[in-house]
Amino acid sequence: MGYRFKDMKKWQKSRLLFCFIFVVVVSVVYLSICSVRLYRDRAGEDKYWTDALTTNEAVLDKVESRGADAVQVSVGTYIENLKEVSIKNSSYRLVMQVWFKWQGDQALDMASNFHVYKGTINKTEMLKEYHEGNEHYQLVRMDVTVTKNYWTCRFPLESHQLRCYLESNYPAQDVIFVADKENSGLNGNMSIAGFDIRRYDTGVFYNEYDSTHGDPELADPIITAEHVTALELNRSSIGLYIKCIIALFGTTLWVLITLFICTFHYVDPLGMIPAALFGTVSNIMVGANLLPDALEMGLLEFINMWGVYTIIIVALAVININRIRNKFEDREFAQYFGRIIFTTILFFTLVGHLLLPICAYMI
Repeated sequence: MGYRFKDMKKWQKSRLLFCFIFVVVVSVVYLSICSVRLYRDRAGEDKYWTDALTTNEAVLDKVESRGADAVQVSVGTYIENLKEVSIKNSSYRLVMQVWFKWQGDQALDMASNFHVYKGTINKTEMLKEYHEGNEHYQLVRMDVTVTKNYWTCRFPLESHQLRCYLESNYPAQDVIFVADKENSGLNGNMSIAGFDIRRYDTGVFYNEYDSTHGDPELADPIITAEHVTALELNRSSIGLYIKCIIALFGTTLWVLITLFICTFHYVDPLGMIPAALFGTVSNIMVGANLLPDALEMGLLEFINMWGVYTIIIVALAVININRIRNKFEDREFAQYFGRIIFTTILFFTLVGHLLLPICAYMI
């Protein structure tokens, strides 16, 4: 081409520098903000997992003082099947075996004196009941639907932590739970469409209410024991992600081709761009239909907005190339300008489509 920056005219330098810096700055700022948001959400899963299985120390102190004479009930769970994970309906359904083992009064009847926090027990079945002297054991199978507000920031490359809280109907001064971690587990042949099981754990949590529920025998707010069964699911592949943005890939490739044609073949393809913009905007609905109405801003929106930005910036580049050719009648500089801007846009387009899903996906 024979073009060197220092030999350009002032208006050529100004136009090239302004467009180049604009593309670089906007791209870097946008991708940095979105990548940090996605990475922090992904990295926060470990802390969230630990915190959800740990009771506040102040509450534990109250349990120790009140539950000195309480019956210690060993509680364990075995997940047989995860029937449904419905992000759209904010719920999941599982079948699990639950057992209670304690020494003391048989009248406790733990199998009939617990409930699932934020859940509906669809069916229960007593599998075994054993009472011999001071030792008592009850084994129950239950089918339960639990309400779950899913985090959708990293959808459709997200992970989900499912927790089922079995809460005692007795206050902590009567019954406290001990997690039977040794015997708890899950079905090794269990499979969930679209997900892999990343980790599993059980624990005991204590819930302090802000009232006595009007109980005349209580002077302090009620504290109850809860047995927590936690399960973390992670997307097994990027298949759903590709499904949600395949149209976006097509429209992005389309506008890059138009910019290439405009730069190297002296053609004005500006009329080809509105169709790509319409296709990109329509693509947003593919993923949105899989999510609840209360959609959290995240990967799905970030990647689609990145596609819209790419189309707009390509359109502005085409307009500038046409203007340089028509107003200044400088085809050589128009091609040089287009080549620099095309290379810059192509680079950041590829970086964006690689960086955002990498920051979101828990490998």
